[in-house]
Amino acid sequence: MKPLSPAALDLFRLQIERHGDIVVDDSNRETYRELARAGLMLAVSTFAGGPESAYRVTKEGFDRKAELLAGVKAAG
Repeated sequence: MKPLSPAALDLFRLQIERHGDIVVDDSNRETYRELARAGLMLAVSTFAGGPESAYRVTKEGFDRKAELLAGVKAAG
C-alpha cells in the first residue's frame, strides 16, 4: 500500500477526534478521496449535501486507527 500523505494522516486524525464533524468541501475533498482509496474511509451521500458530501471511517480505518494515529504523533 502506498504511504498516506501528511495531509491525509492529519485529516484522518481530525476525523477521529471530531467524530466526523468536519465539513467536506473542495479544499479537503481530494484528501478524503485519498483516504477512501486507501480503504480507510467511505464516501457517502446526504440528502442536503448530495454525492460525496460526507465521509465515514471504514472497519479497516477503525481497526488501523491506533497505528495511524501513532504515526501522526511520532511525526509531529
